Amino acid sequence: MTLTNWFKTLCVLFCLTFSLFVAEGQEVLTGLRVNKQVARESARSVAAPTRTAPLHLPFVDDFSNYTGYPNPNLWADRYAYVNRTFALQPPTLGVATLDALDENGEIYGRADGAGFQADYLTSQPIRMDYNFTLNREMRLSDSLYFSFYYQPAGGSLSGVEWERLGNRPEGRDSLILEFGYATGDTVFVGYEYCDYILGEDESYVIGDTLINPYLPGHVYIFESPAFPGDVIQLPCVEIYGPEMYWEHIWSSPGELLDNWLTENPLQFFKQVMIPITDTRWLINNFQFRFRNLASLEDNGIVGWASNVDQWNIDYVKLDVNRSAGDIFPNDLAFVMPTTSILKKYQAMPWSQYRDSDLGNAFDNKMVNLSNNTKNSYYTYKVQKVGGPVVGNYTPNNENALPYYDNGLHNVEAHIHPAFSFSSLPTDASDSATFVVTHLFQEVGTGDDRRCNDTCVFEQKFNNFYAYDDGSAEAGYSILSTLTNPEAYFAMRFTLAQPDTLRAVRMWFNSVLEDANVEYFTLMVWGDAGNRPGAVLYEQENELPAHEDNFTDFVTYRLDEPVAVSGTFYVGFYQNHTVQLNLGFDQNTDSRSQFLYMTTSEWREPFLKGTPMVRPVVGKPLPVPVGVNDAAVAESISVYPNPATTLLAVIIPEGHTMDSYLIFDAFGRVVAKGSYDGDAINIQNLTPGLFVLKMVEKNGKTHVQKFVKQ
Repeated sequence: MTLTNWFKTLCVLFCLTFSLFVAEGQEVLTGLRVNKQVARESARSVAAPTRTAPLHLPFVDDFSNYTGYPNPNLWADRYAYVNRTFALQPPTLGVATLDALDENGEIYGRADGAGFQADYLTSQPIRMDYNFTLNREMRLSDSLYFSFYYQPAGGSLSGVEWERLGNRPEGRDSLILEFGYATGDTVFVGYEYCDYILGEDESYVIGDTLINPYLPGHVYIFESPAFPGDVIQLPCVEIYGPEMYWEHIWSSPGELLDNWLTENPLQFFKQVMIPITDTRWLINNFQFRFRNLASLEDNGIVGWASNVDQWNIDYVKLDVNRSAGDIFPNDLAFVMPTTSILKKYQAMPWSQYRDSDLGNAFDNKMVNLSNNTKNSYYTYKVQKVGGPVVGNYTPNNENALPYYDNGLHNVEAHIHPAFSFSSLPTDASDSATFVVTHLFQEVGTGDDRRCNDTCVFEQKFNNFYAYDDGSAEAGYSILSTLTNPEAYFAMRFTLAQPDTLRAVRMWFNSVLEDANVEYFTLMVWGDAGNRPGAVLYEQENELPAHEDNFTDFVTYRLDEPVAVSGTFYVGFYQNHTVQLNLGFDQNTDSRSQFLYMTTSEWREPFLKGTPMVRPVVGKPLPVPVGVNDAAVAESISVYPNPATTLLAVIIPEGHTMDSYLIFDAFGRVVAKGSYDGDAINIQNLTPGLFVLKMVEKNGKTHVQKFVKQ
């Protein structure tokens, strides 16, 4: 009914796990409650496309040439997340990740600590009744095999505990494969839910029942106390759909990737080969699906929820004329995304670029998945969008040894190709983009999957610096353990010429009940011996915020432009124990560029990755139109402040509020209800500091801090 507070995180608490405890504070790493890349896909997709005709064999997808939702031409649902950042050394570039987040990138409402059905990855119907190559009915003698690679999350390339990527599924969690088909019958499949607002005389305790006004004969059983003004969701419409038959074919309990690597240091993924030996599956609407069972646990941090129990799937293939020994795809491929052309940054302002910012060579990861040595061809090209080719490179063809038992392709001219250019064509424009295209393939026509032979990187120059790649795999916070907690975070940037700092862009993760909505001070420092020095600027009373649908960085505009030169630092100061939860990119390593402080001494970070903070420099920023900027978060005001019994809310013109929540200093929801324009009764709150969150019907939120006397 309601989401419980039992959640599992990737929380790295050094004091408990790694004996690296610092008495006054520590870094904390958590999973994600919202996957913003999936949320972005959800925001721009109206409905899932549907197919009308079943697929023909072969069915192959290695997820190498797209990201976001699974390809609707092959897959019937949108719960899995196709990406290039969550897996460790996959067979080819890109995987489908099954986790605890739904198709909108948010934790499932049915999630709990006892275990729940999480994601599905379901194929479109497939014609298994007819062999279109031989133009006759399909036979078991046609040697049909289904294969795929899989990997449990929670591994590390280095073996270092706090560099693990993702959350390991435990033994009670599992990845399941099922075969099935639509029976042709129509059955009840579930409900649509409607909001029900409790009336003035409606208060309930755990175990109480409420007769469902929408569906006679149905009752709602309360799993937590509820009070007048609370909103609960009740089933209101019965839904019917096609009946599906599913049969369990294969499953794996949660596993530790380290154990696989102990067996074989090259075994980052395992391959599963399944023969089709039953004529029941030789039908015209055969389907298969992967699904995962996940579980959430309390991690001791109030109100935190995170993505857990991830599984990565790659290279799914179903075809005829295969055998149990068909375990080596005839394929040369890229394994991971290629790197930036910049020495230090993933992106930087075009006005600040100098040729000295260029790196010296690329870092490519490639593989020969076959069991034969292949004659391989490699080249790259760098071209300015709308402009000339500025660099290209084609070394000699080289032998690519099989991955088993030789590892990744290891020819230096291919994996670390030197830059064939030493400068970029600059101009007076505000921005520029260069497209870097890498190609790695077998000489001739033997390569089975050409789509994974190309790896493209867009090198963007705009008005901001970025160490991160724009993808958050976890959340980063600073936990202070002092009686009067104070914590600072600072990220270092270096200018080629003096400039003007206009804003700071930050990616904050969404957490359960907005428990990280607490004030911080935006800070800018000068440099003092490679440490933050004199304070150049402070902007108080900022709050973690999110762009609409959690799809992008939030821009914190400075009230006053700040002149900066040489090395400077941007970050924040907080004087509370709430973890603000910055997006954390685990595929770049910027530990040398950020610091934190909880007493009087700046400390180097232990956690490998990059907090997602980007300073914006240059010309004044245009006034945003239709953007949920961070300034919106403080567009309401309250009075009196401090207050004793009633709190009046001043709503900006043109906005209508639907409901409210009140959080205490620890991020816990202490009051909530619908909002009708009257003053909010706060007489039952204990004296202290609180945050009021007002919610519009369209989901946009506004927050303000107040004190109860």
